[in-house]
Amino acid sequence: MESLAKRQLSNGLESFVNKKYDEAINTLKRAVSLAPLSSTATQAYDYMAKSYLSKGNSQAAIESYQQSLRSNPTNADSYLALGNIYVTENQIDKAQSMYEQAVRLEGSAANRYSLGQAYLEGGQYEAAVAQFKLVKQQVPTEPNGDYGLGLAYAKQGKTDEAISAFRQAISLQKDFWDAHVELGYALMDAGEKDKAQEVADTLSDNTASTDLAGTLNQYIYEKTPAEMMSVYAASTFQRTLGAGTKVADLGDYLVDAGGQQTFSMVFQFSKQMDESSIENVRNWSITRSLNTGRGDAYNFGIVLPSTEVSLSRYPVSVSYNAEDQTATVLFRVDQNATADGTIDPAHIKFSFSGTDVLGIAMNPKADQYSGFNGFA
Repeated sequence: MESLAKRQLSNGLESFVNKKYDEAINTLKRAVSLAPLSSTATQAYDYMAKSYLSKGNSQAAIESYQQSLRSNPTNADSYLALGNIYVTENQIDKAQSMYEQAVRLEGSAANRYSLGQAYLEGGQYEAAVAQFKLVKQQVPTEPNGDYGLGLAYAKQGKTDEAISAFRQAISLQKDFWDAHVELGYALMDAGEKDKAQEVADTLSDNTASTDLAGTLNQYIYEKTPAEMMSVYAASTFQRTLGAGTKVADLGDYLVDAGGQQTFSMVFQFSKQMDESSIENVRNWSITRSLNTGRGDAYNFGIVLPSTEVSLSRYPVSVSYNAEDQTATVLFRVDQNATADGTIDPAHIKFSFSGTDVLGIAMNPKADQYSGFNGFA
């Protein structure tokens, strides 16, 4: 019977290789029925499950492995294969249970690595670290232990440890491209944009990893804080005029006492911004520059004359144009009661404290503007 079972197994494998999956399944079932408790049956169940997976029937594949384990409960490979299916089905708890069984039966580095990955998926980061450390001990000249540790540390927010682990993995296998890209992610999370870009450039230089380079470049772009880059010429506020400028010189509606006029500043941003954040006037502020650098302060730090007018802290309104990534800030200037108001337009500071479309805060080195200092 064992000899007949092996013959059916051979025929089933041939059908599987030729992608005749239904034929393979039927033949492999016959092999199981001929010698249900043999190693031949275990192999038949394995390829039966693979045939079902090739047909897109994961539930039947699961049942095949379950039947295999009922007849041979000490086969670590079947637990591992079943765990792999549960991972693809996003049934992480079941996958962990299967991998744990595989490790109990055979504590190989490969089985521990799979268990560590399942712990990662389930958010059990310390348990994952423990498994990856054991992998590293078992196969110290291979990169998977360090790579797994890097993933676990990154999940825990331990970016320095993650960077070190990924670099160690790469030192053991130079073309471990997944480790390269994860290193790039960790560097970017640590604020090391230039180093992350170097990793992306390395990936771009190798044809086998160009897709990963594109993914990392996108991550770098997304994680790079937005900046205020330029002011459109369409802005109507004469922002370069200096201290002592007569308010009446800014616009015709400001010639008379108590006059009012609305002006605009159109700012270009470096990336796509969150529209609701941009258009929330409370995320903007219009203030006098208090910088202490040479010539940076409002009115150059000289005591203000009694004629100096003040602007409202918040704009009247802000509108966002997603197509060209610009914000138009509208604000009002009021003439004083004696029509002799003065202002220092070059030292009026416009600041934005909102977020980009991904919710990332502005670069604090480029979130404000004044006519005198430019962007800072």
